[in-house]
Amino acid sequence: MSTREAIVKGLIRRRYARHATPGRGWGGAERALRAGYRPEQLASLPAAVIETWAGCGNLAASADPADARVIVDLGAGCGLDARLMRALAPHAQVIAIDLTPEMLAIEGVENSAIARIAGDMEQLPLGKEVCDLVIANAAFNLALDQARAFAEAWRILRSGGRLHMCELVREGDLPAELLADPLGWSTSLGGVAEEQALVRTMRKAGFADVRVDGHRPFEPVIAVNVTAIKPAGTAH
Repeated sequence: MSTREAIVKGLIRRRYARHATPGRGWGGAERALRAGYRPEQLASLPAAVIETWAGCGNLAASADPADARVIVDLGAGCGLDARLMRALAPHAQVIAIDLTPEMLAIEGVENSAIARIAGDMEQLPLGKEVCDLVIANAAFNLALDQARAFAEAWRILRSGGRLHMCELVREGDLPAELLADPLGWSTSLGGVAEEQALVRTMRKAGFADVRVDGHRPFEPVIAVNVTAIKPAGTAH
């Protein structure tokens, strides 16, 4: 890992570790409602989980986990989406992976079906072809090497598996000072790609049937829903 990578990832960890501190007022509940989560979806979740949520869309509204045996939530943070996936697919094992251990530790592990692992999405601590569904909510934009992160997501998916994410994209260039500032990455903007660049990176990693829709403002960028598959018959 280069010095810059170590610095940026350290900043990301520190930022989200602070958000995990009780009483900091991150405002996740309001963010979640603005992003489209319904009050009844959030009603069963611990307040600390909702308050520290930091995604950009309602994954549970469109990611169908019904046929998944194993679901991996990348950049899971407080585990809100992992918990909702578990509620929708009580038969499935759910694995939540995040760079920040403090986020994963929020409210403890009250459900043994949700495994929590501190790890880097650019070098996942999982074997190949272990899951049927990968989900991510405003997570790939935090990867310094998105090509490597998507290659890792493809690697852990079984043949025919699906990737479903809510992600941030941009139109045109972000300010040069933001791109040069390591703090830009820790605030989720430094790694935001243009939509077509994101799609090309995913296809190069091996994903097929990449679809982007649900465009909505998320100033100063755009939030979208992205789905893709690992074609049947392909293996790592």
